Amino acid sequence: MAFINRKYKDSVFTDLFGSDRNGKKNFLDLYNALAGTDYKMGEVKLERKVIEQSLYKTFNNDVSWEVNGKLIVLIEHQSTVNENMPFRCLEYVTRIYEGIIPPKMRYAEKMFKIPNPDFYVVYVGKKELPQEQELRLSDAFYEQDNSKLELVIKLKNCSDSRLLPISGTCDILKEYCQFIELVEQNYNRLFPKRSFKKAIEIAIEKGILVEYLDRKSREVINMLCAKYNYKMDIAVKKEEAFQDGQEQKAIEATINLLKMNILSPEQIAQAQGLSLEKVLELQKSITITV
Repeated sequence: MAFINRKYKDSVFTDLFGSDRNGKKNFLDLYNALAGTDYKMGEVKLERKVIEQSLYKTFNNDVSWEVNGKLIVLIEHQSTVNENMPFRCLEYVTRIYEGIIPPKMRYAEKMFKIPNPDFYVVYVGKKELPQEQELRLSDAFYEQDNSKLELVIKLKNCSDSRLLPISGTCDILKEYCQFIELVEQNYNRLFPKRSFKKAIEIAIEKGILVEYLDRKSREVINMLCAKYNYKMDIAVKKEEAFQDGQEQKAIEATINLLKMNILSPEQIAQAQGLSLEKVLELQKSITITV
């Protein structure tokens, strides 16, 4: 039984290669291109694996299927590759296994067999990357030793058919990449829905994902809106985190200068970019502490 819970939002990637009525075929085409296999529909056992995620965790853009007893996890990246992906995959696959192994069997003496995992990052961004590389969980360890815990992700650069001709052997991926490029080219943050609608119209005119976009244009617009809202929110959070870090550095420098007692509060405020009120507040806290 597939471990599926609908309390999450799809991206276009997870829908096209997962939830959509043609998702099984699309996934198999993509997996064959990535793994160099030649599985045919009807000749292979396919079962989708999806776990409940919060809205923001969903945007790993992950697609998971069990193929003939092997668990395949696909993750899409469009701009940058997150080096923490192995750890995130570790969390993710653990939760999938939790849905596969019945709770009572975890304490049974007899071993409960689980599918072998295989992890792929499908990179379709613009940054120049090697044709193929590996991301390893062990790279994050404090020391590189012979630790027994490992998780390896195969990163496939699918953005340039000259590097890795996956798009040449997988039409659905090629068209998906073309569509995302149209979305990026036409995106207008002031009128996002209008720009997404325009991208869909252009794609259909060019024969890109015609059947899919004809059938699901409204859903696709909603998925793109959710995705771009997420991207903007993450960008804002990163900027806020940067600003918080800069302010904390200024506060620490101000405290040191106040303790040295070589500049006036006004001079320190000007030098550190803080308000005079904030500097006086810090000065008072130092006096009270002393």
